[in-house]
Amino acid sequence: MNERIQKLIKPGIIIAALTFAICCLIKKPQEFGDYTSNVSYAVTVVTLIFYIYEKWAWQIIPWNRPPVLKKQYSGTIRYTFKGTAGEKPIGIQIKQTWLGIDIKTNTDINSSVTITAAIVSEFGQDILYYTYMTNPSAATQKTNPIQHGTCRMVLEGDNKTIRGKYWTSSNTTGDIEWKAVEKRK
Repeated sequence: MNERIQKLIKPGIIIAALTFAICCLIKKPQEFGDYTSNVSYAVTVVTLIFYIYEKWAWQIIPWNRPPVLKKQYSGTIRYTFKGTAGEKPIGIQIKQTWLGIDIKTNTDINSSVTITAAIVSEFGQDILYYTYMTNPSAATQKTNPIQHGTCRMVLEGDNKTIRGKYWTSSNTTGDIEWKAVEKRK
């Protein structure tokens, strides 16, 4: 079971028990159906609280919070493919919740979508690992077919700049750097 989900069990039980007790104090159960009604209220409250926490509140409540990534980055990839080195700009969009991360990238010849992603702790440092599948443009798909790749990004500080490396199923390897795109005022 996911470590973060395991950490929800104890608070979930406490919130459910408190909600059940409050419901029993407000309306004293007279028969079995009253108890089941109070249990359903408790389950509903726990579900609603954790839905709100998982989607939004985790970013402002520091309890068990993973690093918060920016929604948009622009960056540069430096790559080596069959002995040829190159560099190109990349755009990155991120959707992050407490339990998941979705990363989409765009370059001049392809886009990619996340297959799986996780932030893990390695020797006290947060690392974002994600695997992805590319979607090449029609004009370049013969020379640049669909690929699977993995990125290892080191998360430090406020995550305005993130650096890492990547490798793909076509034996392309390289370094990647993301810089947060600041919102215009």
